[in-house]
Amino acid sequence: MAVPRIGVCHAPGAAANLRELYVAARDVCEVVLLVRESVARRHPDLVGLAGKLFECHEVADAPDPAALSTLDLQGVTTFHDEELDVADALDAVVRGAPAPANPWDKLVQRRVLAAAGIGRVRAVAVDLPDDLLAGFAHLDGPCVLKPRRAAGGDGIAFLDDDSDVAAQLARRTKWSGLLLETAIAPHRHPSGDPWLGDLLSVETVTVGGERTHLGVLDKLPVAVARGDGPHGTDSVSVQGDILPSKLPDDDLRGAIALTDRALDALGVGSRITHTELRITPDGLEVLEVNGRLAGHTARLFRLAGGPDLVALALRAALGQPPAGPVSLTGAAAGLFPAFPTRSGPVLSATSRRALRSLPGVAAVDDLAVMGAARAASDHRLANLTVAGADRAAVDAGIDGVLRAIAAMFAADGVTVERLFAAVLAERA
Repeated sequence: MAVPRIGVCHAPGAAANLRELYVAARDVCEVVLLVRESVARRHPDLVGLAGKLFECHEVADAPDPAALSTLDLQGVTTFHDEELDVADALDAVVRGAPAPANPWDKLVQRRVLAAAGIGRVRAVAVDLPDDLLAGFAHLDGPCVLKPRRAAGGDGIAFLDDDSDVAAQLARRTKWSGLLLETAIAPHRHPSGDPWLGDLLSVETVTVGGERTHLGVLDKLPVAVARGDGPHGTDSVSVQGDILPSKLPDDDLRGAIALTDRALDALGVGSRITHTELRITPDGLEVLEVNGRLAGHTARLFRLAGGPDLVALALRAALGQPPAGPVSLTGAAAGLFPAFPTRSGPVLSATSRRALRSLPGVAAVDDLAVMGAARAASDHRLANLTVAGADRAAVDAGIDGVLRAIAAMFAADGVTVERLFAAVLAERA
């Protein structure tokens, strides 16, 4: 029987790198990499490197569907946010399906969810400075200005009052494709752990209308440095993911049910999705739905004894449900805490070996080095993973790691950051 072929629209920074794709594709499909011309120009070695592992084709930024006819593809997917629209359009061509709507646009999501009676967040489009003035007056309260399409915390600004609006008008240089939405009030995690944030994510695979929720992840608090981002934006950094969540059972069921309602409303087809939820004083709120695997999440599932999420995404592109069990046998966390002050050099002497020797640490992928610019590590103190037999073991590992990092980076003033202050106060 012929091995099915799946096109993967690829770019550096995808949630699945070339090695992960190669390993995951075994016994599932043959991966055919599709690299847009603009991506190939920005990364001139990519096509040659990828060609050592996969059949690889450079395609136009607006690919001609006829060009796909010779590739004999059974589906097209992606693991990169910027490639979603192209991948969805090409997948529709391959399947002879209608062109998809644009459910990954955050303003479209807000409108669709509101029409379905999901959530309390109100949003308006912003494409000009005057739109911001009118929108802030209309929404009448603290707001968040952000791109309608962007990954992570890129391009976000928190607007508490008219002075924040004035700062955006003075400093922001890019205006098209934005939305302004009412801010979600911060809240505590139901577990009571002071070092957990109020953000959750739900990882789901949908195939032929059937859904499997693979896991719910807790997050460390999001770090926000006001005005430290480019073009007048705030610097927003997620500082860690922890699998599985410590939500009480009722809240866990509520998170799954809300995710189901959101995916139903958006008409999500066969794929893996990453749904972000906020814990609020009034219950859970959908923050956004992403139509691809989240960055480094596949690694956490592997460390926690779970399924290969990259393989599941490829199976979903073929219309195949998960093969085998999807439950976890352990727990894992990815930790990447941020400097409280983004500018300037690293002031502290650091030791990768000292972190690697801590109980539960699986790997130390990056560590800021004394004398280097903080930007060299993407403004992060470290990037490491922790694994254990269960959530309690991982929590103990996280506690030890955060205490060690707080001591290691004392000269950089990290103890003022909410995350470290909470950890240090817990056993003071």
